[in-house]
Formats: sequence, C-alpha cells, structure tokens
Amino acid sequence: MLLDMEVGEFLEDLASAKATPGGGSAAALAGAASAALVSMVARLSPKSDDNQSRLAVVAELSYAYRMQIQELVDEDARAFDSVLTAMKLPKDTPEQRSKRKEHIQKALKHAAAVPLEVMESSLQVLQLAAEVAEIGSRRAVSDAGAAGALAHGAVQAAAYNVRINLKDIADEGFVETNNEMVQRCLQEAEQTAAGLEQYMTDILA
Repeated sequence: MLLDMEVGEFLEDLASAKATPGGGSAAALAGAASAALVSMVARLSPKSDDNQSRLAVVAELSYAYRMQIQELVDEDARAFDSVLTAMKLPKDTPEQRSKRKEHIQKALKHAAAVPLEVMESSLQVLQLAAEVAEIGSRRAVSDAGAAGALAHGAVQAAAYNVRINLKDIADEGFVETNNEMVQRCLQEAEQTAAGLEQYMTDILA
C-alpha cells in the first residue's frame, strides 16, 4: 500500500514512469495532510470556555476526514489501474468489444468518483482550516493557513482528475451531474480559500 511507504519512497514512486500513483493520489495525500494539520492546531490550542467544545469537534471531524481521505490515496491508484486493465481486454469479436467497452465505462465512472470524493472531503477540511485559524492558537495560525492552502490545492488537483475521466464516459447524465458537483465544490473552495487568505494577510501583517 502507498500509505505504508516512507515519504521518500512514495515520492520516488510518484516520480517514476508508472501510470500510478499519479495526480489523484497526490491530491488525496494533500487533503489528508491538510486534515492532519487542522487536527494539530485544534489539539494544541489553549482551551477556553468560548472555544473548548468547538475545538474538540474540529479535532474529531478533521481526524475522521483524514482517515477517509488517506484511504483514497491507494483507492485512486487502484481505480486507474482498473481502467488500464479494462483497456487491455480483447477486442477481436463484437462480443469482446462490447464487453470491453462496458468494463471501461464502469472503471471510468469509479475513477471519476474517487477524486470527486477527495474534492468533497477536502472542501470540508478547508472549511475547518478556516475556522480553526480564527478560533485556534495565534501561535499556530500559520499551520492553519498551510492546512487551508493544502486543502484548496487538493480540491483543485482532484477536480482535474475527475474531469479527465468524465471526458471518456458515454453516460451523459452521469457526466452532467458530476460536472455540476465539481463546479460547486470548486466555487465553494474558492470562496472559502479567499476568505482564509484575507484573514491570514490581516493577521500576519
């Protein structure tokens, strides 16, 4: 499993000529790292009557998102490997071509669904990062800002991976629905990231 690798080993694998891991796995890793940073800020921040209960919730939610997103590091690679496997199926007869097309379409839908899940979860982490930047320790505000930047990047990177798979999917309804979800996530992420960036600019001035 990719998550069982040392960091340097994973980066070497990412840099290799192999098709996987690729951008989708990297996006998931960024999202998971963002969630980990949010947890750190929430846990090390001084607690008060005003923020104690909310910081505990943020720590719990960010942990849950990290567990979810980090599983997608490997799942994204498996999903694209399934597409490659389907493309290698025989196509000598009409029946084989039909079966091959069916398998490719099924694999492509899953390959689009995985980074979309990365997008949706990373958007939630981005929102938590923006919140913990305001209610957490001022000494860790740069970590909260870094978490937000990573989460925003994860949303954007995962979007590319959704869209490239949607390009080859024949189911127009599936494509339209997923494109709408991608656009919604991107817009929400852009708004949240812009607000966090303004806050970071003001607080670090």
